[in-house]
Amino acid sequence: MDFELDQGQRAWLAEVRAFLRENATGALRAELADHGLELAGGEVAAFRRKIGEKGWFGLNWPTEYGGLGLGPIYQHLLVNEFEYWGVPGPDLTVTSVAPMIMRHGTERNKEEFLPPIARGEMICAVGYSEPDAGTDLAGLRTRAVLDGGEWVINGSKIWNSGAQRATHEWLCVRTDPDAPKHKGISVIIVPIDHPGVSIRPLTAWSDYRTNEAFFDDVRVPATNLIGEVNQGWRYITGALDLERGALTNAGDLRRAVDELFELARRPRADGTVPVSSSEVRDKLSQLDADVEVAGLMGFEAASMLEDGTIPTVEVSAEKVFTSELRQRIADTAIDLLGPEGLLSYGDQDAPLAGKFERLYRAAPLLRFGAGTNEVLRDVIAQRGYGMPRWSGR
Repeated sequence: MDFELDQGQRAWLAEVRAFLRENATGALRAELADHGLELAGGEVAAFRRKIGEKGWFGLNWPTEYGGLGLGPIYQHLLVNEFEYWGVPGPDLTVTSVAPMIMRHGTERNKEEFLPPIARGEMICAVGYSEPDAGTDLAGLRTRAVLDGGEWVINGSKIWNSGAQRATHEWLCVRTDPDAPKHKGISVIIVPIDHPGVSIRPLTAWSDYRTNEAFFDDVRVPATNLIGEVNQGWRYITGALDLERGALTNAGDLRRAVDELFELARRPRADGTVPVSSSEVRDKLSQLDADVEVAGLMGFEAASMLEDGTIPTVEVSAEKVFTSELRQRIADTAIDLLGPEGLLSYGDQDAPLAGKFERLYRAAPLLRFGAGTNEVLRDVIAQRGYGMPRWSGR
């Protein structure tokens, strides 16, 4: 196995870094720190426009769909670098929704939805989980009934992250209530500004905003159905595999460990220097090695995508590893920083303005996002090692 980037990939990485040096401004970082990604305008929106103008949202799409045709390794390098810099790059609309439209969508789907996604104008929230259908996604009850040339949708979704800033829902609905629960499911694109759609905020312990979404007699054209009716389970599971890959890039983990090394060299309030402790050095060395492993896992998944394979087992393992590594980084940081590490995010007296305090509260979220780690361990056991499903007896 060749672990070196080729000449084209090195040139691409240099281009991405040059773009970030010019455009990852202090004003952009300040808006992200104050508002996350929730502002409709401002620096984040301007930054996204620049990415769209360069064609980078569709950089690994085939040219016939308006992409640059650069391949998954190039996208992996870009996303990793954007995460390291802490700025928004291609989101799940680009990395998981669009590929499913390309693979399974009708020609009308492709013509209508791919161009605005490539320009960064169409942003999807992923409407999967419901109050009684979270881990068991196939238990969903949101209904879509065909009425002439329109689908009429009723139901609700929960943990609908990003809906407050999205333009559309990639909505998982039941279209055949009499079919086995994994069969009668479809995916429909629903504009969020349509009559009958309402979004209500839910705030997590980490101050992260997610949402409830309600659909009350929402009507959309029949052509908004993705692919074939009642074939949605295949599209959903494919999109989830790609979503897990998108959530597991190690750029932000590398940045966190780099900053942790820097903080370990600074004297604490009591005059002690954490890095002088062999125990601290051992912990930091282990984290550093684990981040390198996470990076290699990301390249493995990207290489498989390059060959046309969706790496279900590999990205599941990577998601479990990186989400639990993120928690270990946060735990180590709080221990290393002592009482100062407990100062709230945004407190100017806190190290790095409380970045690691916030990471400590945010880290548990990714153990649940895109499938809980417990469920993914079952996926790895069954699909990766051929182990039988546990019967409970």
